[in-house]
Amino acid sequence: MAFLSVDQGSAMYDATPVENMFLLEYLPSAQDDYLRVYLYARMAVAHPELAGGVADIARALRLTEETVEDAMRFWEREGLVKRLSDRPPTYALFPMRAAGRASEMDRQYYQFRDFNAALQRLFGEVILHGEISIPQDWVNVFGYSPEAALKIVEYGLNGLHYSRKAPRATLRRLDGLAREWSERGARTLEDVERLSAEKNGELAVAEAVVKRFGQRRRPTEDELNLARKWLGWGFSPQEIVDSCATTTKAQTPSFGYLDSVLAGRRKETDGGFEALKAVLRELGAPVRPTPETQRKYAEFLQRGFDARTVEIAAASLNAENRHRFESLEDRLAQWQEKGLLRADAAEAYLQRRRALKEEMMELLRHAGSDRAPGEAEIDLYEGWKARFSAQMLRLAAEMARGSAAAAVGAIDKLLSQWEQEGVSTPEQARARKDRPQAAKRFDNPALHYQQRAIEGDGDEMFTDLSQYRGDGV
Repeated sequence: MAFLSVDQGSAMYDATPVENMFLLEYLPSAQDDYLRVYLYARMAVAHPELAGGVADIARALRLTEETVEDAMRFWEREGLVKRLSDRPPTYALFPMRAAGRASEMDRQYYQFRDFNAALQRLFGEVILHGEISIPQDWVNVFGYSPEAALKIVEYGLNGLHYSRKAPRATLRRLDGLAREWSERGARTLEDVERLSAEKNGELAVAEAVVKRFGQRRRPTEDELNLARKWLGWGFSPQEIVDSCATTTKAQTPSFGYLDSVLAGRRKETDGGFEALKAVLRELGAPVRPTPETQRKYAEFLQRGFDARTVEIAAASLNAENRHRFESLEDRLAQWQEKGLLRADAAEAYLQRRRALKEEMMELLRHAGSDRAPGEAEIDLYEGWKARFSAQMLRLAAEMARGSAAAAVGAIDKLLSQWEQEGVSTPEQARARKDRPQAAKRFDNPALHYQQRAIEGDGDEMFTDLSQYRGDGV
């Protein structure tokens, strides 16, 4: 018998400290039974006589032993409890204030604390056990970010409608999807969102084809892969579904037969499919040719453009932060007017434009402006160079200083005035600037009339008002 002990009834009059952080974080979200188990366990740490095992806690709280074990597993995933042994189960409790002083082994053990809690919330009341290691492997092995791994689970539950009541089966099915997306380079949340949106399109197309075939079932993974391939070829969902009409020639319509039909159509309409994908990459647009963009690309080639010229035009637009295919059409129409059909001519033209742009930026700096000129302003500058020397252009920029917000307009206005007045040298321009600006009188042509001569002394032109005085004066 111990020399000193605490009376068994003293627990009733003792106090159990609980951090406010715990109350703020878990009181709103944790299940009631789990909260009861944790708070009782915190009390039992100071009074071990109250809880010799899981059965004692279950009895005291009027819960099943299974509920107590589930609760301890929940707090274990939250990082507040650590299992020390399995038979019998024993645990160590970590106060929240001690989380920062955990050993390196503990920090590694609980690196998925927040991840596990978020994962558990996705499955609701169904408690996760060993299967929780599957999405953890997506982070450790495949290199996904925790947010990306959680997004995969969320997509499986909400997008693919996998069962929440069977978490092990659901996570195993999603493991194949996570592996596939990893091989396609997915790592971040943005990657997963992009691929899930893509898969949503595949799923909608595959389901529509299944329905068109008169079947009532979910598409298989192989059928989803075919739908992805067709969309990647540039066919729209409606074009794919409409192509099902040709499968009536087959005795049993199938995805395989539809695949051969679409492959034939792609070959017939292919105006340089891979070359067009290269153009779209240069443009910075979505790399998925459509039948419309394929048709227009074929027209570019028919008009005499080199394939490389189209790529050069796309890259030039991308550098200007313009990524629409319509902009490419406009750019090529302009180049066709200039005769820029061959790649070497297009390269030389762009090189000259880059040189003009650098020269104009230097000129604008003399005017106090540091912005980059646009295409129309470069055209304007090219016209200035044809009419004025470099000295005159620099002098105009310096004289326009102070109008930085509209430096180009100020320079152009000054050059136009010089041209009208015949100013062609810096000396003439400075002399013009230093001349006093006398007030210019407006010569009104209405004042140029012939004066009429007055006959006599002119008295008849005046009236003596004194003869009209009233009676009161």
